[in-house]
Amino acid sequence: MNRLAAVALGLLLACGAELSAPGAPGSGTDPGTDPGSPGACEAAPSPGVTSGSVDVAGVRRTFVLVLPTADAGQALPVYFVFHGAGGSGAYYRSWMQFERRATRPGIFVYPDGLADGGTTGWPNTGGRDVAFFDALLAHVKARACVDERRVFATGFSYGGYMSNTLGCARAGVVRAVAPLSGGLPWATSCTRTPAAAWIAHGTADSTVAFPQGERARDYWVGVNGCGTGTAPVAPEPCTSYQGCAAGHPVVWCAFPGGHEVPLWVYGGVMGFFESLR
Repeated sequence: MNRLAAVALGLLLACGAELSAPGAPGSGTDPGTDPGSPGACEAAPSPGVTSGSVDVAGVRRTFVLVLPTADAGQALPVYFVFHGAGGSGAYYRSWMQFERRATRPGIFVYPDGLADGGTTGWPNTGGRDVAFFDALLAHVKARACVDERRVFATGFSYGGYMSNTLGCARAGVVRAVAPLSGGLPWATSCTRTPAAAWIAHGTADSTVAFPQGERARDYWVGVNGCGTGTAPVAPEPCTSYQGCAAGHPVVWCAFPGGHEVPLWVYGGVMGFFESLR
């Protein structure tokens, strides 16, 4: 996976990564929309793991959806998990450990990127991947009671870039992002709307250079109005920035390693997401 990620991201950097601006035609939800409180829901979701598809501008987009056992009317958080270059939603569900780290019921969505140049990924060409997110969220809302105040996005490598893309294009819909070994989108302009952020990056990453993670950190620190002071938080070696806007914390986890996801990251991300209201 690391070799595929290196190839895809090399192409991404070399070609300038044609990424669309938020609010592009056909991109769906207005990025400034206030999601408000969860709506009234009567039926409980039918629990289980299903593979499905949605149509996005005439293109069939696929995903894996995991619905938990929950009470009727219980508003549930939604966690979008984006795979790295060359991956798939099903593979990342089998690899990532977010579901088993959750302490409360939640909906997990594992989208599939389209293949470009022979490998799957998230270039968001013409706004297509943000539009996919919009369609997926609508699909989930039609099948379960969703707490619209708690929609989250995380992902590794290319999926980390996609998490930040959604933070840029859909802050206000997405409550928080957790990019892992990813960076900011290269050509997507950001709305500069606050979103909580939990960021992890290896200092010796040779696939997505460490400064790309620092660039994402600095963006969220600035947008969320944080100060320069930090304090250690669990899990080690994470630090939390002080003085951030209420409800929009920024946690930065620089670890001595390469292009990888250390085991402590899973609990750190889920603990951060579950702490937000």
